[in-house]
Amino acid sequence: MSPSIKNLIADTTVAAITLRQALEPIEGRDVPIFPPTYPPNKERKNHRFDTPYTINETPEGIRVCDLDSVQSQANRMEGAFTGPLAEVIPHHVVRAGNRPVDLTALPHRIADASIRATSFATRTRSCFETIESGDPVPLARIAPTSLVYGAWDSRDTHVRLPRAVRSEIRAHDVSIFTRSAQYSGTFEQDVLGLSDQEWKKGADAGFAPTPSVDQPGGIVVRGEIIQSASIMLNVLRKYRTADASDLLPAYLLGLALGGLVTTGREYHLRSGCALVPAAPEEWQSVSSIGESIVSSTSEFRPLWHRGPSSMVRSHSMV
Repeated sequence: MSPSIKNLIADTTVAAITLRQALEPIEGRDVPIFPPTYPPNKERKNHRFDTPYTINETPEGIRVCDLDSVQSQANRMEGAFTGPLAEVIPHHVVRAGNRPVDLTALPHRIADASIRATSFATRTRSCFETIESGDPVPLARIAPTSLVYGAWDSRDTHVRLPRAVRSEIRAHDVSIFTRSAQYSGTFEQDVLGLSDQEWKKGADAGFAPTPSVDQPGGIVVRGEIIQSASIMLNVLRKYRTADASDLLPAYLLGLALGGLVTTGREYHLRSGCALVPAAPEEWQSVSSIGESIVSSTSEFRPLWHRGPSSMVRSHSMV
């Protein structure tokens, strides 16, 4: 059975489709790249490995660094629906003062606290209660990406929507670097006519020399940088309409693929961490018993050869 969207949903022996993309730093493998930084745990004064990066170590002593988390990747993919795929979903906006924010840009999507502070809160609560009773359509008509990327109404109904899409980027076999810098002001103390006490305070104002020593300097990657992504078809198949048709799961699969092949494959992650593909992507479909049953990337390309918008719109409920 060829992997069209309809066939992938209909063939229940296919549990998931996966993407593996090898990446490399745009400036070369010998140049440090900068992972996201996090504050230390409140119960600990220092970070593990004395670095603000998320780094783990295998039993063999190989250090693996997170370059982009599942949550961050989901936000990047969902950005497609206020960008190149904006026309394939409904849109609702939360306003605070003069600032409008699309629902797809809210950190917790349909379960975000900002929605509970609006007139939309009652309808949102009803959607969570309805999906809990087995009808996903009301929520799908308001916030279909919440069914794709997940949501947890932790402060009200406690309904949890699982992630159907997971993606993360990790660097393997990394060395941790530090960096130091010295700021020197344009004018000397005597030129400015400052006393010693005033000159010491001048560091805060940006006049006096200020050293910055042993600050996080990124990582150099000796092994692979890999984006690993999966779309869990068994999660999407649960979201069926009253007639038990494949319409809604197919639409959601179109959204999942659309987000992944557009903004989910943009690799300028942050300042100092721009990546590019190092090899062709590898797509696979995985059977319900864990076997990879399709490994040819070319077999998946017809899913979006006319463009992600066409792929989603042909199954659209909007």
